[in-house]
Amino acid sequence: MSKIKFSALLVFLLTLTGFVATSYQASAAANYERVAGSNRVDTSVQISNMGWEQADAVILARADNPADALSSASLSGALDAPILLTYPNKISQSVIDEIDRLGAANVYILGGTAAISITVEATLDKLELNTIRVNGNNRFETAANINKKAGSSLGTKAIVVNGFAVADALSASSNSAINQIPIYLANKTSLPVNLPANIKEVLIYGGEGVVGKQVAQYLQNQGKKVTRIAGSNRYMTNLAAADPSLGNHVIIVRGISTSPTSEEYPDAVAGAGLSHKIDANIILTHPDTPVSATLDYFNKNRYWGYFILGGEKAVSTKTAIDLSFHPDSKVLKTFGQNIIASAMDPTRPVLYSLSDDDNSLHSYNYVTGEQKSIKFNDMPEQLYVANNKVYVTLVHGEHDDYWFDDQSGGIAIVNAEQFKLEKEFEIALDPFDIVVDQEGFIYVSGGSGQWTELKSYSGVTGEELSGERIYQQGYLELSPNQSKIYSIDTGLSPRDISEYYISGGMITGEKDSPYHGDYDLGDFHTITNIKVSPDGKYLFNNMGHVFKGNLDYAAELLFPYDDLAFDLDRNRFFTGISSFIFKHDYSDFMFNRYYQLNGELEAIYQKDGKLYVLSLLEVSSTGLQKYALEQLDPAKGVELKLNTQSTESTEKTLQSLMR
Repeated sequence: MSKIKFSALLVFLLTLTGFVATSYQASAAANYERVAGSNRVDTSVQISNMGWEQADAVILARADNPADALSSASLSGALDAPILLTYPNKISQSVIDEIDRLGAANVYILGGTAAISITVEATLDKLELNTIRVNGNNRFETAANINKKAGSSLGTKAIVVNGFAVADALSASSNSAINQIPIYLANKTSLPVNLPANIKEVLIYGGEGVVGKQVAQYLQNQGKKVTRIAGSNRYMTNLAAADPSLGNHVIIVRGISTSPTSEEYPDAVAGAGLSHKIDANIILTHPDTPVSATLDYFNKNRYWGYFILGGEKAVSTKTAIDLSFHPDSKVLKTFGQNIIASAMDPTRPVLYSLSDDDNSLHSYNYVTGEQKSIKFNDMPEQLYVANNKVYVTLVHGEHDDYWFDDQSGGIAIVNAEQFKLEKEFEIALDPFDIVVDQEGFIYVSGGSGQWTELKSYSGVTGEELSGERIYQQGYLELSPNQSKIYSIDTGLSPRDISEYYISGGMITGEKDSPYHGDYDLGDFHTITNIKVSPDGKYLFNNMGHVFKGNLDYAAELLFPYDDLAFDLDRNRFFTGISSFIFKHDYSDFMFNRYYQLNGELEAIYQKDGKLYVLSLLEVSSTGLQKYALEQLDPAKGVELKLNTQSTESTEKTLQSLMR
């Protein structure tokens, strides 16, 4: 199975891609992975390492002349074998090591002894590898013999390209490798090797300047159906060849020769087998300045994964970002203050946030642009919006495991409509998290003293009403029917979930989860939260575990997340991690679309069918970041093929997102 790695999804590049708004530049959180070694041979090894866990065979092609490898795509697809490169007279130790890692027993050597010498073959023989040389008197015969060895020559379709115009052969390689269609080589005016009689349909890649009318007419005279795939240049031909059904991954390679005197495309040749492995088109690009047609193609065609083959000289970082970074969100506002907590008003287009810069609560109306703030004497920590009010916890000092006696803190209540402080009262508890029910009763978890209390208070008088034991610094979540409060601890290992029963402002009992360490709910390095679905059916944990409302285990998402938001009116919910958001079907929890953000997600909210994201956005080349509010339409984004989600490659992709 494919060993696709997507660790580069979480690399936030400092290189900027242009203005998203007139006043700042967006950070390029590009979802691409560069596959490169220190040279062309090592790059072929890296391509093999990424695509294959194991292989029975490898294909060995000449590194400095692609002539004999032009038809290797169908052989790679037939054998499920990577294409490795070597120079004529000596095989690299890295290639030998890769053959050993793969556990391959067979090595297919492409070309005669002038292309890959007897010395290389003897080295492989000494390693007790079975070598099979596939060659002919010239590149045309070698291509035909490769097709015979692959068995692709037995079909009814064939591809014809100019044997000296490598770029068109690369454009054909995805089709050849994936669909087992043989590639035959032609001159501009002739076809030196006859196609098998069983071939009924021929695809010519390239214009009449590379494969002339004479070749097409010759094939038609044999009764074959001929279709030409061509554009005004190599890039246009390449784009015309792209298969629109291959929508999950794309391979981007250098589209001009590495040599000024000969046609050399080593990374692309080695990448032909990878196209079969991950069902991907190979797209050619200029290394430094993509042509407008290629840029337009990637603006219109979005992919889940972008693979860049070769180093900076092959495809520059700027080019990689230009082709892969297409955020679906727009930035509504950047904020000058640090934000430690946020919440969205359920009825107004207002985002509330707390800042520890000056101990303040801020409101931002994203429709009118109006901003307001309230300063407190003590530092705010958490907030909760309910009953047309904003409730804020105020701390008197740092949380401490050994602050047992004389704990103190405060609660501030702000009128949301007028954005004015209504009241503030002291409590005999170091507050951590807060929820408030529709009757105005306030529930606060303690932040210090190890085994401390969850307490309830009157929102009118501030009077303490009841308490129940809880471990310090537990996050709280109020059930939709307001009959219980869920809590997840952050200071114990393994993490645990509990529920507390409430009625009329009183905490009447508690139930502990039956699972202790059975499911990974986070650790000291991965503090996770919980969130209940609006219908009360499920309780979600950031590590991807889902529990029923009674704490029974229900399901596991395919990958963890940083935050999530529900839109049950449309039977969907959204999870976000890093700079990506995924849309899930609420019926089966499977995801079917993803979106790319301008910044790195901090919190996500759903309102009126749209998503609002608090993110960290890079706003200068110095790496300066600001908090921002982004908006996106769930109708946009990239649709994913559900039938690929059960594969090992997709699971590896998803798992890598939490790194």
